Amino acid sequence: MSAAPSSTAGAPGPRGAPLWGWIALLTAGAAGARLLGLASQPLIDDDRLVADTAANFAASGWPEPTMWNHPRLRDLLVHASAQLWGGGPLALKGWSVLLGTLSVPAAAWLVLAAGGDPVAALAAGLLLAVDPLHLDFSRQAINDVYLAALGPAAVAALWRHRSTGRARWLAAAGALLGLGLASKWAAAFPVAVAAAPLLWDLRHRTGGGSRPSRAALAVAALVLLPAAVYLATFLPWFTRGGGLGDWVRLQLEMARETSTHTGYAGTKLPGYFGEQIGAWRWFLTPTWYADYAVVPGSSEVPGILLIVGIANPAAWLLLWPALAWALRRWWRGDAPAGRLAAAFLGAYLPFLLVRRPIWANSAPTVLPFAAAVIGVAFAAARRRWRRVADGWLALAALGGALLCFPAAGLRLGPSEAIVEAIVPPEGLVPAELRRPPEQAEHR
Repeated sequence: MSAAPSSTAGAPGPRGAPLWGWIALLTAGAAGARLLGLASQPLIDDDRLVADTAANFAASGWPEPTMWNHPRLRDLLVHASAQLWGGGPLALKGWSVLLGTLSVPAAAWLVLAAGGDPVAALAAGLLLAVDPLHLDFSRQAINDVYLAALGPAAVAALWRHRSTGRARWLAAAGALLGLGLASKWAAAFPVAVAAAPLLWDLRHRTGGGSRPSRAALAVAALVLLPAAVYLATFLPWFTRGGGLGDWVRLQLEMARETSTHTGYAGTKLPGYFGEQIGAWRWFLTPTWYADYAVVPGSSEVPGILLIVGIANPAAWLLLWPALAWALRRWWRGDAPAGRLAAAFLGAYLPFLLVRRPIWANSAPTVLPFAAAVIGVAFAAARRRWRRVADGWLALAALGGALLCFPAAGLRLGPSEAIVEAIVPPEGLVPAELRRPPEQAEHR
């Protein structure tokens, strides 16, 4: 591998306070989009199931009726907000809105921590802020979008520790990893990729303390601290009489179910309403997820609010060319491009290679890492073809913003035309109207 100047660092752009001011502006816009009309939007089925599961876990220590095989941070957070503010949409979905919004500065920080330039960081944040699929899951009570903030932030903190040597960044990475693991275990994969160079450092570097002391710090921060955070989220299990041995057996059963999960009776079948199966689709075809809420009314037949989130085709279909460019730059010695490419592959490949169905709700876990790779490729292209690159970013932002309307359950003529062009007609028909009654009873 020959050394080459980094094409992802040192470019002109806002820095310091102006840079973070722009990032704050993007974050505020992302928050506004994710909150738009949410307080009055009817709940979907998953929202109600999350509320019931959170209440049951807090009361009995057992997570029912949904997603028992995943960790329980969501239950603790949703139960706390429901106790404080009732069972309305903001109380149930507020944590998803918060962490979905924070994933925007997390993606920008990821680029900066890798050594990327400000333009790349802002582009990554913008793409995520206006991504309709990400927005859709930021407005649901299920917790897949938690990892969109916690995963990139943990990786960025690890890179900051490696570049500065400061222990507080390692501790921050461990705490964020613990919260990520307590949401979904997939948080471990990109963090493991980012942590691997620390082993190299321990073996080959001197200075900054003795090798045993540095190893002890790494174990404490990246093993013991995350384990403690994860264990703490099962407090209702222990306070309701569950023992440690039973807890270990529960974890094994959770792992078995998660590794073999093919859906619930009557749902998650190929062609099922609102579903696309296969992580291979995410950056090759427009990826969409549809759901609906029942709108109460005075008539005997209730209205249907259709909610359709589509991953922004103008951005995500460019992932593979951007990744190829990043890997080529890494081969030529461009460390920032290599770090971001490795982090993306660490987040994405487990979903791609696993031998069970993967649905679109897992995509937000990977999108910030994809946005970072696309962002650095955009910044490099912009230095040679500024008008073309800026035109593409404007088009991607406009297209994403248009598609945020159906993702929020709102209607806008141009966005509806795009939805109808991408989503097959059967995907826009509520499941209860298409499935046989014997299947519908099992939802």
